[in-house]
Amino acid sequence: MKNKTYLKASFREIWQSRGRFIAIILIILLGTLLFVGVKTTGPVLNTSGSDYLEKQNLSDLQVISTGGLTEVDESLLKEIPNVEVESGYQFYYADEEKGEVVQVFSYDDAQKQNQLVVEKGYLPKADNELVLDAAAEKLGYQIGDTFTLDDSDQLDKKEYEIVGFVNSPLFISNKDRGMTNVGDGNVDYFAYVPVKNFTSDIFGVLYVTFDNVKGLNTYGSEYKDLMQKNQELVEEKFVDRPKQRLAELRSMIEDEIAPAKKEIADGQTQISEAKEQLTAAQEELDANRQLLAQLPEAQAAAASAQLDEVQKELDENKQTLTEQETKLEDAETEVSDAEKEMADLKMPTYLFNQRTENIGFQDYGDLSDRIAAIANVFPVFFFFIAALITFTTMTRMVEENRKEIGTLKALGYSRVEISQKYVIYAVLAAVIGVALGVVIGTNTIPRIVFELSSDQYNFQKVSVFYEWGPIIQAGVAFLFATLGSVIIVLIKELTEKPSTLLQPKAPKPGKRIFLEYITPLWSRMSFNQKVSYRNLFRYKSRMIMAIIGIAGCTGLMVAGFGIKNSLEAVTDKQFGPIIDYQAVVTLDDGSFDQTEEILEKNSQINSTLPVINEVLELKKAGQATQSVTMTVPKDVKDFSSYLHLSSLDGKSIDLTNDGAVISEKLADLFDIQVGDELTFYDEDQNEVKMKVQEIAQNYLGHFVYITAEYYEKVTGKEYQNNSFLLKTATMTTKEENSLAEQLLATDEVKNTSFLSSQIETQKGMINNLDPVVLIFVVLSGLLAFVVLYNLTNINISERVRELSTIKVLGFFDKEVTMYIIRENIIFTLLGIVVGYGIGYVLTGFIVRQASMESIIFPLVIHWPAYVISAVLTITFTIIVMIVTHFKLKHIDMIDSLKANE
Repeated sequence: MKNKTYLKASFREIWQSRGRFIAIILIILLGTLLFVGVKTTGPVLNTSGSDYLEKQNLSDLQVISTGGLTEVDESLLKEIPNVEVESGYQFYYADEEKGEVVQVFSYDDAQKQNQLVVEKGYLPKADNELVLDAAAEKLGYQIGDTFTLDDSDQLDKKEYEIVGFVNSPLFISNKDRGMTNVGDGNVDYFAYVPVKNFTSDIFGVLYVTFDNVKGLNTYGSEYKDLMQKNQELVEEKFVDRPKQRLAELRSMIEDEIAPAKKEIADGQTQISEAKEQLTAAQEELDANRQLLAQLPEAQAAAASAQLDEVQKELDENKQTLTEQETKLEDAETEVSDAEKEMADLKMPTYLFNQRTENIGFQDYGDLSDRIAAIANVFPVFFFFIAALITFTTMTRMVEENRKEIGTLKALGYSRVEISQKYVIYAVLAAVIGVALGVVIGTNTIPRIVFELSSDQYNFQKVSVFYEWGPIIQAGVAFLFATLGSVIIVLIKELTEKPSTLLQPKAPKPGKRIFLEYITPLWSRMSFNQKVSYRNLFRYKSRMIMAIIGIAGCTGLMVAGFGIKNSLEAVTDKQFGPIIDYQAVVTLDDGSFDQTEEILEKNSQINSTLPVINEVLELKKAGQATQSVTMTVPKDVKDFSSYLHLSSLDGKSIDLTNDGAVISEKLADLFDIQVGDELTFYDEDQNEVKMKVQEIAQNYLGHFVYITAEYYEKVTGKEYQNNSFLLKTATMTTKEENSLAEQLLATDEVKNTSFLSSQIETQKGMINNLDPVVLIFVVLSGLLAFVVLYNLTNINISERVRELSTIKVLGFFDKEVTMYIIRENIIFTLLGIVVGYGIGYVLTGFIVRQASMESIIFPLVIHWPAYVISAVLTITFTIIVMIVTHFKLKHIDMIDSLKANE
């Protein structure tokens, strides 16, 4: 009965102090919500993407060859156990009239891999039907329109009816469709045409799926490790295939020209024989003409007419023979050209592209990785602040009940029985807060991030699940913060005697504070101001906790804005301060006279610089192989205006013949120091050894810069530029595309890449994090509000006798409110200042954690971040001030001032 009554009293007290109880739950809820929600977002995004790709049966590997693919290649893949192989056709088509580039794929309704998602209409049923990319609908195409693909080398039909718009798992991004070497170099959309319309016997691509990775998260390490082994197995199968394919191509050409060679030989024999016959006939005709003089005039005239007819026939035969000789010469030229083509054939290159090579795949994975990196720092700090405030609140709550604990001890209650109330209070608050935080956080934050980034990617739905690791961590941490704080204080309080507990704690002795020694300042303060400052320094622990709580929340808001500022700063720091050119023209093999002429005549191009751009590889055991762009300028002096190289301490760098300048992130990844010798590998896996002359500041990508002389020394090759760097006036997208089309039309240029496109792509990737940053700021603001309210509430409950006393002494309501709020204002201002420092340090730590293998995020926080964070914190203080004012007006002075019984 005794315990039952005490239990009821315990729940009654929870209800009576529900404001504090709800505040504790809210703090725990917010901490858990952000911690679990953000920690779950990365895995949820990855799983959602993986589920979509699994559902559409995206191929694990695509095999592409510069020499085309045949049934021999397909049979090699089928020799590997537990694989599915499907062949397909693909090519790029440039519509010059519309200025559009289309990537055309073959569609086969029997094909299982890379299943299309129909957005409108239906998939092709007849040979004269096709479906277009859903992105093409935005360009004005409609179902029922006639679509023209005029490429007789690839297709046997020109006109098709559009019957639907689709998304393909080959293209995860809704914004980017890749690049090509036709048109303006950028693919606008794709099309799927029934496979029966393709005329070639050579496949464009082979799609491969592996049984050993089915069901695995495509962004997970297990999938990546197994796919690396699968790719190595495929590469082993194809190790001799390039040589074989080269022989096949030469054999095909030989087979094609063999009949022509035979016809040419036969024709030459026939022409030679015909020439001899015509010569003999001509000689006979000429001899007969000489005999005409011996005939009578009448007979001579008749014979002459006959001879003229024969001569006419001979001339016609000669003319026919001349035409045959011309045809024969043309045939010989064609055969010669074919033989030259055969001699010039290069070894085909086989490319084995995993899913990571698909358009948008890596960008989406990077988004998840960045969120995961941020989740390792930001929510943890948020969580720490929430747990700290919870610990403080629970500690003070138990200390307030000293008198009740003493009474219960005096009545014979055991320590366990007395503790029961506070344990229930702590456990109930923790369980409710954590449970609500887990449910709300898991079901809101991942969904919000997914929905707000859905316009960037074509994933259909989010696959939300509970990530038990963060949930358990949150549960344990908040149980420690609540239950742990209760146990710690109870251990201290329960060891004291009932008589001691029944007596109120002696107030802290008054002492002179530091400000009192500054007489000119202290003497000008009002009585209320002096009281406030004395109370601040008298109860230092209260002041420290308040400042820590407010500073933590302000710092979190600053960090939220700072993360966005820092991520956005990559493009601002890289393009302009470092890279100071606007385009790169990549040349094909051979001469480039027409290209130079176009660049010289274009008035929007201010200057050009010939360079060598090559992709090298840097390898190290235990470190992922990195692709490095090597740039070799023809003229070092001109290069300094295109690229501004600075050392890590900010000093300008000039290229010399003594070594290479490498980018900062590359040096960091491979632990490279100035003076080290590096071994790079070119596209043929030949070693290229270079000495590190200097390490340069760089934020995006891996680069190595060397002079032309040093290039010739380390590679043994003669310098021949394969690219041009362009400095241009500001150009519109239309003008950029027009220039790219002109250059590609020369057949001297592989691609023209404008940095404006790269900047837009980078900004798009950063914008994907906007919802995450917004969530951080909003939840940090909410936590700041709850912390301020809770601390103020505790402050009032601890000092209710003091406040009642000054009300009895005649203080007005506003004066009583300012008695408390003046302290809050000081706490807030000090918290904001300290919070700025915390936010700066926290942002720096987060951006270092969020940096990727090829990206460094600079630490940048713009002034609005500080202003908005301060304004929000002050706004919450004002709200708390208003609530506090009405609460203080209703203090029961008589009840509060009762003497201790």
